[in-house]
Amino acid sequence: MAGAVQCDIVEEFEGAEFGDQRLNRRLAQLGSTMAGAPARSFPGVLSDAELEAAYRFFGNVKVDSGAILHPHVRQTLGRIAGRDLVLVAHDSSTMSFNSEGERDGLTPARGAKQSFLTHCSLAIRADGTRRPEGVLVASYHVPTEAQDGVLQDRWGDHVRNVHALGLSPTKVIHLMDREADDYEVLDLLCRMGGRFVIRVQHNRRVQEGRLRDVLDTTNIYAEREIPLSKRSGKVGPKQRKIHPPRKSRKARVAISATTISILRNPRAVDPSRETLALNVVRVWEPEPPAGEPPVEWLLYTSEPIETAEQILQIVDWYRARWTIEEYFKALKTGCALEERQLGDFYALTNATAFFLPIAWKLLLLKSEAAARPLEPAATVLDADELDVLRLVARKPLPEAPTTSDVMLAIAALGGHLKHNGQPGWQTLARGYNKLQALVEGWNLRCSVETRSAHCR
Repeated sequence: MAGAVQCDIVEEFEGAEFGDQRLNRRLAQLGSTMAGAPARSFPGVLSDAELEAAYRFFGNVKVDSGAILHPHVRQTLGRIAGRDLVLVAHDSSTMSFNSEGERDGLTPARGAKQSFLTHCSLAIRADGTRRPEGVLVASYHVPTEAQDGVLQDRWGDHVRNVHALGLSPTKVIHLMDREADDYEVLDLLCRMGGRFVIRVQHNRRVQEGRLRDVLDTTNIYAEREIPLSKRSGKVGPKQRKIHPPRKSRKARVAISATTISILRNPRAVDPSRETLALNVVRVWEPEPPAGEPPVEWLLYTSEPIETAEQILQIVDWYRARWTIEEYFKALKTGCALEERQLGDFYALTNATAFFLPIAWKLLLLKSEAAARPLEPAATVLDADELDVLRLVARKPLPEAPTTSDVMLAIAALGGHLKHNGQPGWQTLARGYNKLQALVEGWNLRCSVETRSAHCR
């Protein structure tokens, strides 16, 4: 996988401007090196001199997270240029670090850890493939649990910043989870002619009464079967209530839609109108299996709901939002971001911006292997990695292995069993790190044998 990641990852770092050519080159060199073993520690990959230079780089006052990410944003815009429509998924993830040494500028969190919030806007193809195209905007926030408007403003700020890049509001579908159910966010999108699918959190007052009461009376437009992934449940009672544990299964859901007018929230600071006319789609499971929580999504949308086909398209667009959840797993597990030993918020946000393009590339490789499992293995592994994998794989690889073959073999090195379904980021990261260590040993042995042959 290193070859596939490294071959063009430098393009995601080239062109950064820090006002110092040495820093510009350092970013590209560091990106190329770490992309080959993204889950390993800096000391485990870099020489002593490179390690010292890396720590100086992330803490340098000339280096900032926006400049680090800028080349990747430029490349992302190039990948989506010319497309009639692109999905942009917005979401946040908490980055937590062990509190030994108490990193400056971070917020204390549960479990004697410190944390900050990373908020990303990820471009995704709208053609049904859900191919991730890259990050458009990223921001970093402390404290992570503030209830004031400053933290909530990140949703609207990212919408504005996405379109400040030159993307037309008519060509972007904004996808947001329930935390973005905010009158000011909805008002902003309506004012700018933005397109969106946002999950409902609040049983709002509407002109017709209460939102849920109205939706309970709407007619069913369609039914369909959707796959549900396994969910073990998140830490904390609030998150477990929002995302209860469940088994992986197929769910038969009903889908309805209607138009409502929500009333202005009295606490809204700067709304443009007293009511907002929105379309709402409801997806629910009338008959869940015994002991399983029923599926239900309520979705605000700007999109038409005149036909069953239009409504199903809205549902499929929202389902693509899961891509950004996988992206954060790639960042936190595939790139081991929370294991990075940096001393303060400034250096950690620079390191986060550095790993955002690498995490995108990892996610792209995994999603492409899933979407095109019969492609040759050479599209995701270089020759050395494939040679070593042939020697150590639990099950012999075919003569002409596919991307699916090698991904499963790598996951098996990390402890994955084939009958357990598709491997997750943790087993892939463990297996890939093990493969990288074996490849290093292989190359070292070859180097020693070559020198010995020359000596003779």
